[in-house]
Amino acid sequence: MIRSGFIFGFIFLSTSLVTVAKASDLHGLWQTTKGAIISISQCGSTMCGQLQSFKPPDGKRQQDILDTRNQDRAKRGRKVLGLRVLWNIKAAGENKWYAEGYDPRRGYEITINIDLLPSGLLKMTGCKKIVLNFCENVIWQRP
Repeated sequence: MIRSGFIFGFIFLSTSLVTVAKASDLHGLWQTTKGAIISISQCGSTMCGQLQSFKPPDGKRQQDILDTRNQDRAKRGRKVLGLRVLWNIKAAGENKWYAEGYDPRRGYEITINIDLLPSGLLKMTGCKKIVLNFCENVIWQRP
């Protein structure tokens, strides 16, 4: 089931330029459709993604935005900038990966399937189980 605006809004998703990624390489910077930048790198035996920049709400600085919607009240005081939003990224086939992620706009963790498309774009399918599985597809590109 697809529900628009559900998963990955946190990654502020919107952009229009298409660039070709290095074949089968997830490492590096990725831009969401809303212009946020995620850096994917090696984190021990798996890869992870960290939020490098994003457009803050009007009148706010990205350095001051806190994780106020986190379901875990103890984490609501941490800053969103620099958060690990993808982790445990593991290969799931040719140009395919599986990961866990966090959506700071909604405050919950999600499961993610990642596909590197022939165009070099990343198709991210994020799902959250709330009675039923709700999923959303988004596209990332190299900045």
